[in-house]
Amino acid sequence: MEQEISKEGLKYQVLRLLAIRINSSVPIKEIIQEGIARAIEIMDLEAGSISLWDEETKELVSEAVAGPKDKTDLLSTIEKGAIQVMRRDLKIESVYLTFEKEGIHSVFSYPIRADGRFLGAITGLSQGSRNLILEEEFLEALGSQLGLAATKAEGYMTRAEKKKIDDEREQSIRSERLSAIMHTSVAVNHEINNPLTAILGNAQLLLTRKEHLDQETIEKLKIIEENALKIKEVTQNLLRIIEPVITEYAGGVKMLDIERSKKREFSSES
Repeated sequence: MEQEISKEGLKYQVLRLLAIRINSSVPIKEIIQEGIARAIEIMDLEAGSISLWDEETKELVSEAVAGPKDKTDLLSTIEKGAIQVMRRDLKIESVYLTFEKEGIHSVFSYPIRADGRFLGAITGLSQGSRNLILEEEFLEALGSQLGLAATKAEGYMTRAEKKKIDDEREQSIRSERLSAIMHTSVAVNHEINNPLTAILGNAQLLLTRKEHLDQETIEKLKIIEENALKIKEVTQNLLRIIEPVITEYAGGVKMLDIERSKKREFSSES
């Protein structure tokens, strides 16, 4: 009786310890490693593992194993064979198997869930057959705690969460890049447009007096006017960019592609 009370006390302590770890933002790898080590001790297992996977792709995200190597190897073989087939093909989440290999052994796999999502499994190997009904309450509580850890602790994210973070990071980079371009554009417009206005204005003024100029001078003034207008268009386009496009050239040189960058339309008042 005292031993049973002691085990129940240990179960409570483990669940309480995991709750503290989760709220302290301990990395998920440390949480599941401690969780499986404690579970082996409390449940008298030969070996055990905790696996967490991406909800959508089912790719392994984090794993912790505990026990002698020969036992963990045996458990891994069963996990990657029969148990994974039952999960994948039969959509079975809870598994209990008995088999004979140098005596009777049993294997169980219990789901780790959070908010209705199937995020992983607690798997254990023990000698002889066992009645999991006596362990179910602890396994369910442990699975819930680990599910909470998987969604809150550092080191674990679903594919959707990763995509959200990547999208936010990309948006931040785009915003910083646009801000840098805008600051540069304002400086360029200020420094270039003042002398450019004088050059363009004088060229156009002289062209109004064609009768006093020879043809060669007129042609040169037209070239000055044409190129000054092109420079003015470039500086105006710089100010209109809202989605910059960066092009990489030979030698790894990156340059703003003004032509391909998305620009705001001229307002009717422009």
